[in-house]
Amino acid sequence: MSLFNSNGVLILLHRELSSVEKAPLYDIILSPQFYISRREQLPVKSTFQAKKLAPSILEEYLSSEYDYEYLVEKDGDSWLLYAYSPREIEEFLMSCCDIEKHKIGKIYFADQLKSRLSKQPIGVDEQNALTLIDDRATIVPRSIIDSDNYIKFTKGLRPDKSFKYNSYSNSSGNDAISKEYIMLSVLLILLSLAFLIEGFDYKKSLKIENNKLSDIYNKYPQLQSKLTRDSIGEKYESIEKSERAKRELLDTLSQLTSKKSILTKLEISDNRYTANFKVDKAEIKRVKSIATASNLKVTKADSSLLTIEGVLK
Repeated sequence: MSLFNSNGVLILLHRELSSVEKAPLYDIILSPQFYISRREQLPVKSTFQAKKLAPSILEEYLSSEYDYEYLVEKDGDSWLLYAYSPREIEEFLMSCCDIEKHKIGKIYFADQLKSRLSKQPIGVDEQNALTLIDDRATIVPRSIIDSDNYIKFTKGLRPDKSFKYNSYSNSSGNDAISKEYIMLSVLLILLSLAFLIEGFDYKKSLKIENNKLSDIYNKYPQLQSKLTRDSIGEKYESIEKSERAKRELLDTLSQLTSKKSILTKLEISDNRYTANFKVDKAEIKRVKSIATASNLKVTKADSSLLTIEGVLK
């Protein structure tokens, strides 16, 4: 049973932490000593895209001693990018407080407390406090803070948004297979099955079509010749081309007709056509302009008659 959705005891993780109350689960607010953050304006819309860019943006600030997990959060027009090392966190928790990694539930970042920190610093211990410097959460000695009032760290400081913690594992010298990779593998298997089923359906359909074709060849043996099939194809292709040209012509001519522009005659012979329109005198110029714009050749246009002639293509 996963405890990720259950609230654990809330602790602030910092380098001077030495003990915590015993509990089956801990939710951790990471102090800036355990993560790196940057605010960036990125040309992306999705969390997935922003997370892909995070390593290249943050890597220059990270130690090569550890591997890192990356999290992102949209904040207005910008993105907040976080990087933390599960191994570093787990090693410190074991050394300071004997907390095993399976007891880590949700995690938060101290920068999520900025609305509180902008009003008053949070006491970390007797010597240190968490405050804002250049709009970023920072742990500093109390002696440099011009205040004697500090917020006591309690569970009431839990931020609204939590992040899932990905634990570190080196049991066989490799990172544990993440849930994302398992889901991806399952998805690939499902896609493979879908393609396999589609392949069988295609093979079945192809067999049916081949059987139909064999029946046609048995009924009309002359069609087995490719030359015969090509000749028939060319013949009907030519007919289809001619008929298509006529349909396109009729469609174009229909755009010229109206109550004031009436088609009175249409002749189509040997791929040539002639069309006469009886047009209201005031409409001659407009109809002629529309015809020209439609690539129709106007051969005559007087006070009431407009003639269009051309070749079907």
